Amino acid sequence: MAFLLAQADFLTRDQLMAGVVEETVEEDTLLDQIMFEDIAGHKQVVWNRESSLGAVATFREVNEEIAESAPTYSNQTQALSILSTRVEIDNFEAQTKGAVQAVIPTVMATKFKQMWRQFHDTFYYGTAKGASSSAFAGLHNLVSTATPDMTTAQGSGAVGAALSLANLDATISLVIPGKPDALIMNRNILNRLSAPYISTVTYNIDKNTIGDKIPDYGGIPIVVTDFVTQTETIATAAFSAKTGGATTTIFAVKWGRDARTLPGTGNVFNNNGVLGVQGGGLTALPPHAMEKKSGFSFIIEWYVTVILGSNLSLARIDGITNAAVVV
Repeated sequence: MAFLLAQADFLTRDQLMAGVVEETVEEDTLLDQIMFEDIAGHKQVVWNRESSLGAVATFREVNEEIAESAPTYSNQTQALSILSTRVEIDNFEAQTKGAVQAVIPTVMATKFKQMWRQFHDTFYYGTAKGASSSAFAGLHNLVSTATPDMTTAQGSGAVGAALSLANLDATISLVIPGKPDALIMNRNILNRLSAPYISTVTYNIDKNTIGDKIPDYGGIPIVVTDFVTQTETIATAAFSAKTGGATTTIFAVKWGRDARTLPGTGNVFNNNGVLGVQGGGLTALPPHAMEKKSGFSFIIEWYVTVILGSNLSLARIDGITNAAVVV
């Protein structure tokens, strides 16, 4: 009888390749641009916005009384949210399963990835911290829809429409002073925007310092994200939900602080844009033994939130379908 393969298998072993092949992959260049400020030791951040400038200045005649009026301000507050995850590892696994690849560093790296994914999703779709949410408000819930109204509706009713370059330009113009620091969109719309048959689009490709391609529209860098879905729902011509539909959104944003001094006064006016605020960075807490189990529990936490300093620093165009761009 010939020597059997099953017997040969007893005399050898499989070669395990170190590393874990990623299958859950989303890309987002957000963290290359957004700024973070650390408020370690504090639970929240507070800032002031102009509410009114007071009555308009007027010209007067000689000896005419000058009407008095004072500017008003509103106080804005945003508390840190606690983003957490935990994993338990038995001592047996840690001691006997690390011949080729250490268990604990591998598992921890995957859990860190999970934290980043949750931050990105919340950055766009999170609801404000309160009775029904422990998260922070994402861009869809930060953008002003009152006065000023910083939303351009591409669709109508509950039906979306192809991106109009005229509407995109109008959305960009809402962000002042100056122009947005970035446009945020998913890769479906990026591909539509870069289609070669759109001869009028001011679309370019540049490279950053490490050679990665950076697309831009009219000189404004584009943040390409897989976390802004193509399944958004609109109702009454406005974004209503992350899923259930066939539309998406482009955001126009200014980042961080734009500190300007008003000539002759010495006062500094911070036209804050979208800014990350954290109480320390993303941190793995020291492992601690589990009660009634032989092993350790590892916790990763991030005390973080996102604020919008000025309502004029964030605009959006929603209700965009995955269709050829029109002028």
